[in-house]
Amino acid sequence: MTVRTITASLIFLLILVPLSPLMAQSTTSYMISWAPNPEPVVAGYIIYRSLNSDAGFEAIDSVDVSTTTYVDSDLQKGTFYFYRLKAKDADGNRGLFSNLVSGMTIPQDADAGTNSLCEITNIQPAGTTGLNVDWHTQVPTIGFVQYDSDAASLDSMTTWDDDSYDQNHASTTGELIAPATYYLRAVSYNDSDLMIISAVDTFVFTGENPAPLSAPALSIFPVPYHPGTGGLSMMNLPENGSITIYDGNGLEVWRKDVGTQTAMNWNGENKNGVQVTSGVYYVVTTNAGGDVFDKRPIMIVN
Repeated sequence: MTVRTITASLIFLLILVPLSPLMAQSTTSYMISWAPNPEPVVAGYIIYRSLNSDAGFEAIDSVDVSTTTYVDSDLQKGTFYFYRLKAKDADGNRGLFSNLVSGMTIPQDADAGTNSLCEITNIQPAGTTGLNVDWHTQVPTIGFVQYDSDAASLDSMTTWDDDSYDQNHASTTGELIAPATYYLRAVSYNDSDLMIISAVDTFVFTGENPAPLSAPALSIFPVPYHPGTGGLSMMNLPENGSITIYDGNGLEVWRKDVGTQTAMNWNGENKNGVQVTSGVYYVVTTNAGGDVFDKRPIMIVN
């Protein structure tokens, strides 16, 4: 008796376990879904996983023929996981391996090289209702952006940017609620079904129509910021203004008058010289007249 090879493409979807904020999670989960094998002798499917695309595949579970999805949980961020399936009949005879799919989620504390695999490069208001999100991948990909104001899950997604495989992408969210902090990340797929998910970025959405700036927009990098690896660079600061960093509770952490120096670094310490803890912080700059020039959330990971 022969069991037909599964040939349908498998689709990765990310499942988030809402137990802690996304940025604090070191593990993730993936859902594999597939088209059912049409042969009447098929009784179920065996799921195989490996850390190598070419070898080392081990059976991690099996499901009956009526099931066409499987969730693999407690997987480490920053690690590539590779999956294949085999169909089986009632006597345990197995078909050949299906096509290969794989995925990796970039952790918040990843280095610059890992982040460059898939990263959000710019977030700007799209009028008063949404956000324009630019994102970049190291190789040509298609994909979308997940977003939500809930730090424990990302339930909304933009439309697919799938006109062609490219390294530079632009996505626009749906209508957002203001004011709120939104959490976003890009989900990319290359032409071999390798999925890479970016680290989580944040944006404080006020619902205000952005006014044209008479000076270049504030530049802050690197984000996420890892204290101890160098300073957080802030450029294009307003002359004779000020810059203040607040924690997630709105408490002032650090403040500096800008003067004529429009670029400076922050070492990640509060005004008492103590290293701040991991979390979302807010950088607020004012101009010489005391008006808010820019408000920007940043992620700090120790």
